[in-house]
Amino acid sequence: MSARRNSKTKKETPKESKEIKPTKEIKETKSVPLTVELNILKVLINERPLIPLLRVLKKNKELHTRELLITMGSWGYGQSLMKRATNLGLIERKVKKEKSRGRGKPRIYNALTNKGREVVKLADRIGYEK
Repeated sequence: MSARRNSKTKKETPKESKEIKPTKEIKETKSVPLTVELNILKVLINERPLIPLLRVLKKNKELHTRELLITMGSWGYGQSLMKRATNLGLIERKVKKEKSRGRGKPRIYNALTNKGREVVKLADRIGYEK
């Protein structure tokens, strides 16, 4: 049989609770009630990836599809986001034929709808990261 070495039991001492003090003073802010339509809040919560797309459109008013995707830096995923935003009614797509272009497909311009503006406004107010 083997004998256990160092079988001394450690004395258990109760740990002292330390007070955690913040390094900077935290100011209390007043809570401001927000009145928001439920549909806009649902879009904001469920469709969070659309926020950067909507912010680009808010900044530039109206962009054709290629410019919008280049600005976002995303092609395949950006197109799927545009499709989702269009189906939700956040983006309006307009076909414009330019005279000087000659042959080819007309450009499709994307602009925010009123509902899209409200979603971006709420996202900025709440503080969704940019």
